[in-house]
Amino acid sequence: MIEKKPEKIKRYVIYTRCSTDEQAMGDFTTLDAQTHHCKNMLEAFGYQLADFGKDGVVRDDGYSAKDLNRPGIKLILDSINQKKNAFDGIIFFRLDRLTRNPRDLYAMIDLFKENNVDFASVRENLDSATAIGRVVIGILGLLSAFERELTGERVKASVLARARDGRRTGGKTPIGYKLIKDGLPLPNGKQPTRVVIDESMAPHIRVVWEMAAQNKSLTEIGQELIRRKVNTKNKHVWRRQSISLILKNPFYKGYINYNGEMNRAKHEPLVEEKMWDKANKVMRAKAPGRRYWKDKGGYEHLLSGLLKCGNCGSNLVGIHSAGRFKNKFYYYECGRSRQGLGCSYKRISAPAFDKAVIDFFRRASQDQEIIVKAIGNAIRESQIKVDKIDELLNEKRIRLNTLRHEVETLLNLAMKNTVSQGSAFKNKMSGIETEIERLEVEIINLEEERKIAQLNAHSGEYVYANVKVAMQCLDQAPPEIQKNLFRALIENIVVYEEKVEMNLCVQPETMPEAFKLPQKDETPTPTDQDEGLSRQKEPAVASTASSSYWRPLKGE
Repeated sequence: MIEKKPEKIKRYVIYTRCSTDEQAMGDFTTLDAQTHHCKNMLEAFGYQLADFGKDGVVRDDGYSAKDLNRPGIKLILDSINQKKNAFDGIIFFRLDRLTRNPRDLYAMIDLFKENNVDFASVRENLDSATAIGRVVIGILGLLSAFERELTGERVKASVLARARDGRRTGGKTPIGYKLIKDGLPLPNGKQPTRVVIDESMAPHIRVVWEMAAQNKSLTEIGQELIRRKVNTKNKHVWRRQSISLILKNPFYKGYINYNGEMNRAKHEPLVEEKMWDKANKVMRAKAPGRRYWKDKGGYEHLLSGLLKCGNCGSNLVGIHSAGRFKNKFYYYECGRSRQGLGCSYKRISAPAFDKAVIDFFRRASQDQEIIVKAIGNAIRESQIKVDKIDELLNEKRIRLNTLRHEVETLLNLAMKNTVSQGSAFKNKMSGIETEIERLEVEIINLEEERKIAQLNAHSGEYVYANVKVAMQCLDQAPPEIQKNLFRALIENIVVYEEKVEMNLCVQPETMPEAFKLPQKDETPTPTDQDEGLSRQKEPAVASTASSSYWRPLKGE
C-alpha cells in the first residue's frame, strides 16, 4: 500500500493598511482589527503564519492604496521577486486594503500566479487559488478604483463649494497673512482657523503693487524688499518669479481663484482692488523696458541649461550685449546676479567657455586615459566602496544564516516539547525575527548600492564610448543637435570663482569630474566672437580637486 505524503501546511503573511496616522493610534487600532479577522480566517482554513515581517504581519500605517509606494507592500513584493519562498500566500481583510488601482492589482495577480503565491480576502471571502476567485477579485478591483475616483470627485465638489462660499481651499498662507484660532476645537481634535492680515508684514507687501503701478521692474521691487530686510515665506532671497506670483495672486485683493472660477472671499483684502488691477495692467502692458525680442541669427549658447553658479546655485543664463561698433558679445551670467538679488558672480564669455568644453571632449574622444585620469579618484573610491560593501554583505549574510539556524533549532526543540513555549520563548523568537527582518532589508539595500558602485567603478569605458560617438556627430550637427548631444553627456557644470566642476552622465548616477584651464597673466576682453575664441587655450584635465584651477574667461 502506497503511503500518501502529508500535505504541506500553507504559510500566509497578513497584510494590513490604513490611510491616516490617526487610524493607527490607540490601544486597539484598525490595523489590530484587520489582523484579528485575518488570523481567524487562517485558523478556519488550517493555515499558519509565515516567518516573515513582525510575527507574520506586515503593516502600512498612514499610506494610500492609490499606488504601490508603500514600505510594507514593497517588502512583500521584493521577497517574491527574489524567489525567497518566505511564504505561500498573502491574506488581507479587504481588497481595497491591498490596492485601489486596477493596473497594480492585475500586475500583482500575474506576479503571484507566476510565483505560485496565493492571496485571500477576508471580507469578500475570496481565494486566488480558484479561477472564479481571480475573476471576482479583478471585478472588485475595478469597483475599488471607481470608489476612489468617486471619493476624489466628492472632495473636489466640497473644495469647490468652499471656494464659492469665499473660504480658503487649503495650501500655504500667502505672505502678508497669518492664521489665528477660530472657535473651539472640533470633536476630532482639529482646531479651526481663519486667515487675517499680518500687520507687521502687510506694509512691506503692499509696496509690491505700489511700485508695479509706477512701472517699476520686478528687479527694482525685489531690491526694495531686500533693502527693507523682508524675506520670502521660506526665508529665502527674493526672485522675480516669486514677486510676479504675488502680483498676480487675486487672494490679495479679496478673491478666491479655484478651478477657473473667481469668487469674492470672506477674508480682508491686503490691497485695494483698483490698485491690484492697475499694477497688473501695467505689468502686462508692453511698456518701455518690458519688451523682449529673440536674437535672430545670433550665437547659440551650447551649454544653456547646464551651467550653475558655484556661489548661489542659480542657473547661468545666456545673454548678449552690444559694443561700441554694434558688435555683439555673448556671455553666461548668473540669473540672480543679473537680477541684482544677492549674488556677485560675474559673467563669462560664452564662445570661449563652449570652445573649452568642446576641446576637452574632442581630446577625450581620442584618448580614453584622459577620461580615466579625470575621474580616476572617483573610480578608485567606487572600487574601494565595492570591496567594503562585499565585506559588509558577507558579515550580514553570515549573521542572517546564524539567526535562521537558531530559529530552526528553537522550533525543533519546541515541537519536541524540549523547551517551554512560554513568554520567554515567544520574546526570544520575536527578537530574532525582528533582527532577521532588519538584516534582510539591509542586505537588499547593500546589494543595490553595490550595483551602483560596480557601475561607477567601470564608468571610464561608459563615458568614453558616449564621448566618442558624440564627437563624431558634433562638427556636422546644427547648433540645436549639438545642445542635445551635450545634454546626453553632461548632467551639469558648476562654475566657481577658481574652478569648474563637471558632472558627467553615468547611469544610474552622475560621476563628478573637473577640468581646468592654464593660468594666464591677464584676462582679455574679446572684441568679437572669433577673437574671443582665438585667445582661449585648450583646457587640460585635472585628476584631483586639489589642483590649482584657472577661472574661465570673464567678460567686462
